[in-house]
Amino acid sequence: MLIRLLLLLTCVLPLTSCEKAENSKSGKPTVLVSIPPYIYFVDKIAHGAVEIETLIPPGANPHIYEATPREVQRHQSAALWVYLGESFDKRALKFFRDSQAPIRIIDVAHGIKLLSYCEEEEAVTQHHHCHHHSHDEGQDLHIWLSPSLAKQQANRIAEGLIALLPEKKEEFTANLQAFLSELDQLNEQITTLLAPMKGSAILVSHPAFAYFCRDYHLVQLSIEIEGKDPLPQHVTEILAQAKNYKVQSVLTEPQYSNKGAELIAESLHLPTHMVDPYAENYSENLLKIAQVIAE
Repeated sequence: MLIRLLLLLTCVLPLTSCEKAENSKSGKPTVLVSIPPYIYFVDKIAHGAVEIETLIPPGANPHIYEATPREVQRHQSAALWVYLGESFDKRALKFFRDSQAPIRIIDVAHGIKLLSYCEEEEAVTQHHHCHHHSHDEGQDLHIWLSPSLAKQQANRIAEGLIALLPEKKEEFTANLQAFLSELDQLNEQITTLLAPMKGSAILVSHPAFAYFCRDYHLVQLSIEIEGKDPLPQHVTEILAQAKNYKVQSVLTEPQYSNKGAELIAESLHLPTHMVDPYAENYSENLLKIAQVIAE
């Protein structure tokens, strides 16, 4: 009886050998990613050589998501972390450091010049009234939505995977080249789709598409300002800009409040289209978003 009780207590305590053994049942190292699209990146390069977990659950708003210590603990057996740098990432990073958990970190934003939300807004509105943003330091981290930047991120992920499993370097390198070719093809498809839209604007509920718009010569008009629904004076600006650019539809996102977007769409008699920038099936999803914009 005593032995059975000791075994039970050992297995229910968090981060014990029983839990770790279950996590490593496949014998493969675990790679943690910050958001679901990077599951696709890792899988394209690793091709089943690793287990992949995401820090943020599907459908959660990554800008305000608060992982509990227990949720972070579940990932403590990960050997590699594909790190984006959102607020929830930084809080989890502090936990990993405090617990001295051995985890290799690949910062996918390293070497990429990040855009500022304030700069994006001011470039469109020509008004200098943006002083701060709810996102860390006002930096736009939606870098995966640019296929050209995705190639840089894929290279960094491949470096991390090769360092983790050096015996698979040749395999990972070949897989990476195939993925980079896929991204080139995706870029060509989207370029062709959106070529007639050059200079047009897209009206979005949340400013996730600045890098995408830069790649394809579009203008992003965001209804959300500094992480909040627009104030009355900003609504007036949005309406004027939308009419000026002859916007045809409004893009909403499942992770964010779409109340302001729906009200503006109703005011302008425009249809709304739900798109998910955080969907796991990266290439298919990005092409779908481009098709929505083109149509």
